[in-house]
Amino acid sequence: MRRLKAKFYKNLAFIIFILSLIFTAYAAVYNVFFVGFDLIKELYFYTGIFALVFLHLSLIFSLFKFKLTKTYPKLLGLFGGIWVFLHFFVYFVFSKNLSLLKLYDDISKRLFEGSGFVAFVIIFLMFLSSFKAFKKLENVRKLGYLCIVIASYHYFLSAKVPQFFEYLALSLALFYFALRYTKRFFARLKGAKKLPL
Repeated sequence: MRRLKAKFYKNLAFIIFILSLIFTAYAAVYNVFFVGFDLIKELYFYTGIFALVFLHLSLIFSLFKFKLTKTYPKLLGLFGGIWVFLHFFVYFVFSKNLSLLKLYDDISKRLFEGSGFVAFVIIFLMFLSSFKAFKKLENVRKLGYLCIVIASYHYFLSAKVPQFFEYLALSLALFYFALRYTKRFFARLKGAKKLPL
């Protein structure tokens, strides 16, 4: 019975990911053809938002360790990683025209682009660590909580005037970060007390 429930939740996560893809395609096309928005800006926005949402969800399930959704952190992290790659692809191909020089110029001089690129590199390494061939990179997963802070800060910087959602994303990321390392600190403290003097 528990296996069936776990499978249900796994399928639910997959369906939500597929729906996010469909919604992004629909919203981008609708806004371009019926509202007159810029397609590239729309793709920037939706790929970035869904990357952030899935990464936030991954860390929530990682922190609270629900039994029926124990595969969620990795699964949602994978979906978040896919959105991050799409977000970077749109940026690098359409904004930088596949130019490494333009990319370097942006990430070295602008905090907004720099923070996004640092988050992308960490997520890329975490993504690689999911495969057996790159198991040596497993320790990079410990940077997941720092990565969500950087990614949320990148989102925060994307707004000319940060509003509720920008503050919420950054506040939640800082909360996860503080909670994770507070829990680790007290776990180590508890372990040290059990050791014989």
